Amino acid sequence: MTSTVAEVVGLLTLEEIAPHTFRGPQPDEDRQRVFGGQVAAQALMAASHTVQGRVPHSLHGYFLRPGNPTVPIVYTVDCLRDGGAFSARRITATQDGTAVFEALVSFSAHISGIDYQEQMPAVPQPDSLVRIEAQLAPYADEYDGWWIRRRPFDMRYVNAPPRVALDLDVAPPPQSRLWLRPDGEVPNDPIVNSCLLTFVSDLTLLDSVMLPARKTSRGPGIVASLDHAIWFHRSANFSDWLLYEQHSPNGTGGRGLASGRIFNRSGALVATVMQEGYLGKGT
Repeated sequence: MTSTVAEVVGLLTLEEIAPHTFRGPQPDEDRQRVFGGQVAAQALMAASHTVQGRVPHSLHGYFLRPGNPTVPIVYTVDCLRDGGAFSARRITATQDGTAVFEALVSFSAHISGIDYQEQMPAVPQPDSLVRIEAQLAPYADEYDGWWIRRRPFDMRYVNAPPRVALDLDVAPPPQSRLWLRPDGEVPNDPIVNSCLLTFVSDLTLLDSVMLPARKTSRGPGIVASLDHAIWFHRSANFSDWLLYEQHSPNGTGGRGLASGRIFNRSGALVATVMQEGYLGKGT
């Protein structure tokens, strides 16, 4: 995981190595595999380089293989449609010629019309909550300080995060809510906004699956993302807090489905997210 917002934004600077083909950088850090939110955000940025005057309204992707964090990722973009108010792109992310991620992204011109949304749930305000590093301080000695590492976002849970919940007598329900905001400034650009939302959307979404399963991202067993979908409704205000509400409507067959809604602090519904995770038995 990257440690600063500047590093996250830097990951979105792709190199065009051929027409509709881009190479994405990797963060300089020790990881076992590529973070899914990174490859999805870079794929979205690659697709955006091939579209003019439109912004993404949805992304649907599959994580095909664990990415190697020491090898650059190459993104090949196929133009599927440019017509009317919509454009569609297919993006294949490869490493050494092997596909690790594939996505379809749809872009839309501005269209006037209906405007309604579900309301933001009533939750404690972020100023009344503590940073996740403080919540996880009792576990500072685990995994070489993994739980209290520096993060690019200030994250404040309304409920107990998975590592804390692991020690509770009763497993929590499949629901998680947290506030987050960048620990630093981000560019005021609509494409970067959508890419950062994509990155953020994969940070904690499987919390709602891990809580009742008595798991964390570090074990016991394996937790991995299988697919990811995000619908962009409104621009996020990254200068203020975002509320990420997550719940899991179903868990079966070693898989858990997670649904998320991201709100601006003002109450505007920014994005809706869906993902299914794999709950492996490995150690």
